[in-house]
Amino acid sequence: MKISFLIHTIYGIGGTIRSTLNLAEELVGRHEVEIVSVFRHRDVPLFPVDPRITLVALVDTRPGSPDSGPDAAPDAAPDGGPDGTAHREPSALMPRHENRYREYSALTDARIGAHYEASDADVVIATRPALVPCLARSAPQNAVLVGQEHMSLGYHRPELVEELLPGLDVLDALVTVSEADAAAWRERLPQPDTRVLAVPNGVPEPVLAPAELREKLVVAAGRISREKQYDTLLTAFARVVAAHPDWRLRLYGWGPDRERVRRVVHRLGLHNNVELMGAAVPMEAEWAKGSVAVSTSRHESFGLTLVEAMRCGLPVISTDCDHGPRTIVTDGDDGLLVPVGDSGAVADALLRLIEDEPLRRRLGGAARTAARRFDTAATAKAYEELLAALGAGPGSRTRPDTTPRPRPFAPVADCATGDDGSLTVRIVEPSAAAMQYPGLRLVCTRADAGSGTDSGTGQAKGRARTGGRKGAKGGPRPRARTGTAGDRTEHVFPFAPDGTAVIPPDAGLSDGQWLCHADDPRTGRRVELTARTVDQRGLLRAGERFARDAAVHHLVPYRDPATHRLTLRSWVRRLHVESADVTLDEHRFTLTGRIHGPVEPAGEPTLVLRRGGDPADEMVFHGTREGTRGFAVTFDGLAVAERREQEDEQWELWLRYSPEQDPVAVGRLLDDVLRKSDVRSYPDVLLHKQRSLLLARRVLRRIRGQDQRLVVLKLAFDDGNRLVLHVRDR
Repeated sequence: MKISFLIHTIYGIGGTIRSTLNLAEELVGRHEVEIVSVFRHRDVPLFPVDPRITLVALVDTRPGSPDSGPDAAPDAAPDGGPDGTAHREPSALMPRHENRYREYSALTDARIGAHYEASDADVVIATRPALVPCLARSAPQNAVLVGQEHMSLGYHRPELVEELLPGLDVLDALVTVSEADAAAWRERLPQPDTRVLAVPNGVPEPVLAPAELREKLVVAAGRISREKQYDTLLTAFARVVAAHPDWRLRLYGWGPDRERVRRVVHRLGLHNNVELMGAAVPMEAEWAKGSVAVSTSRHESFGLTLVEAMRCGLPVISTDCDHGPRTIVTDGDDGLLVPVGDSGAVADALLRLIEDEPLRRRLGGAARTAARRFDTAATAKAYEELLAALGAGPGSRTRPDTTPRPRPFAPVADCATGDDGSLTVRIVEPSAAAMQYPGLRLVCTRADAGSGTDSGTGQAKGRARTGGRKGAKGGPRPRARTGTAGDRTEHVFPFAPDGTAVIPPDAGLSDGQWLCHADDPRTGRRVELTARTVDQRGLLRAGERFARDAAVHHLVPYRDPATHRLTLRSWVRRLHVESADVTLDEHRFTLTGRIHGPVEPAGEPTLVLRRGGDPADEMVFHGTREGTRGFAVTFDGLAVAERREQEDEQWELWLRYSPEQDPVAVGRLLDDVLRKSDVRSYPDVLLHKQRSLLLARRVLRRIRGQDQRLVVLKLAFDDGNRLVLHVRDR
């Protein structure tokens, strides 16, 4: 049969999108499947989509597209597109109390209607109740119409529920993700003959090996919003850090509460232990890095992230909220349930798993076994049984053309990092690729201007830029470049008969970004490798693997978020100073770290702060040596502020590891994060501007209700992951 999913957008990120793709990819092996995305705002979906699934985008909101707004080029759209008025008129079909109502218009009404009036689908599945009225007039006459509820009835505002109920009379079935929510909907639906049932969301079998549970790392994922109660989690984690300062917490996701959560991290003094990672797609490789997964939501209709973590072998801690977690986690068997909003109970559960490794491993193994009941095969079977009971189409629908045709040369690969810093690239599609294409090679080509091999020593040149995109796991899309003399722009590694190629840590890839290609020398075909998964677990202890006298060669593979291509970031430093913890005490910063490279540190280390521009300046602060290669240095932010010449300045941090030696830039490279600037941040230090009669001026401004004039000191990472100190007025 032909099954059509109607979704707000397939080009974003979230549980509904993941669940829709998981189900569609399981069904497409037996049925014809299309996903109709009302909106398209990027070129490629963030999640990989099975090529057998047909994607249809109805309204293209990408900048410059014909549908992007009144400033777009007119194209005589017959449905009232950009040169008409339909995109300015409100939707007559989308419920007015729906959160996304303002995104819909008469244009979306027309596009949805036109698509389904011409559709031959046997089944149409609306992935949110608010989309059902949009289908009421246009769904194919004999099609089975199914609505999905990925939230829950109690989560919706009463006004929206009252507006929704009359429009749901066209449904043949409504599917929720929990039995409790199905019961609630049965009581409210005015049509007693509408079938309401619960089918849990499905999560496929992971392609990576289970989590090893060896890292001192707690992982949480979800939308960064108030209903996830990250304040509760952070308050609990502060207790963990007090007892176990070497444990870290990573929060994955986007959302409107991100900056507020960051402020809570700073207020609790957790800036050395908590990282806001942004969104990661797919999450499987991130779960596999952790040892404990945690969710502190106020409400979960299901709990897809819990199932994902459990399938990767992590023990989970979850609040016992409505409705999903208690249907997923069996307290004490495969995870721990705690009361909603109780930071003390969350802390107790975290400490229990952190301090009891045998318990952690037992619950992790049990979680992996228990989560198999949520496999996508079971979810797809439940849907097929429902659709058959509703009389949906033939049992099997013949595809328009089943004649086997040669598939394009478009290999897909997994990449894994070893503890020694090596990378193993394995082609997973097509299967037996190395046998099909004898002599197949992995070719890495330079993809950016880079900086060449960089020792990180010497005078600072120019001003480093700071900032970075959200989610710092990705990085910008690489651009081709021309190599320079003495700098190889191509490296070749043969694929073994089993489809694997190994890139040694000292393979000679110079500093910069590299694109990975599959190259068939017999035909001359060379294509960029698409990454399915990138397992970076071997990078989490990168700083431990370098010999005392070895230069730094650090390869970080990643899946480019814009293109899904396998890309490498090579860091090459003859000498490198890796920053560690930063402690703040009023206006004093204490920086710790370690020097790597073929040198023997001697004497007292000194921190050099350098201001570029005109006039240039330099300040020196003396520190202490921690062991042979470690150091700790305290510098006074007030003293730096007093040396200001401009309203906004930037000072670079350099370490002179021995007297009379050139200093080395201080940065952070040796882990799995490409860009530190948005993942790891430090609290602002606020100082009053030093002016005559300062106390009198402060009192006067307070009486007048005026803001105090302050100087802000901000320690941050620049685009090259070097530490800089910003000093500016506020």
